[in-house]
Amino acid sequence: MELQRLPLPVGSPHPVRRPRRQRPAPSRALAALGLLAAGAGALLGALPPPLSAGLENHAYQVGGVSLPARGGGVYAGPQGAMVLIVEPTVVRAGASTEFAGQPMIGSCAMIRGARAEHCRFWLGSQRLEASDRLQGNAWLRTYSDGEQVRIALVGGPVPVPFPLGR
Repeated sequence: MELQRLPLPVGSPHPVRRPRRQRPAPSRALAALGLLAAGAGALLGALPPPLSAGLENHAYQVGGVSLPARGGGVYAGPQGAMVLIVEPTVVRAGASTEFAGQPMIGSCAMIRGARAEHCRFWLGSQRLEASDRLQGNAWLRTYSDGEQVRIALVGGPVPVPFPLGR
């Protein structure tokens, strides 16, 4: 039997190299979580943009369009016009614009403090109604044909006499 010599004496001040631990491969759960996140991102990308309306910076903002204040509750621009009438018990609004290539006239009445409004729309020759309920800082609008949309409110509850989501 032959003696084996170690290159360093026992108790040497030199460091001893130890084998590195390998990190475990990502688990199936982590991979599934990544696929789930990718699916959620794809779904959000496919949804229509959020709808919003409200009074902000001396203008009525609706669906990405700004109607500047003209005085006396009138908000108007090249895209359309809206009149806002504030009474002691009710806030009313009427609007006129072109919508999907057709003339549109809309009106809404919001009883102050009731957290709801009722709207009527004429799109060309078609008549449509909607009931809005305040949920948080948004209207949950239900059209007379059963379709529902959520309209985020900028600056608090205001009537939305435009057929958003149609």
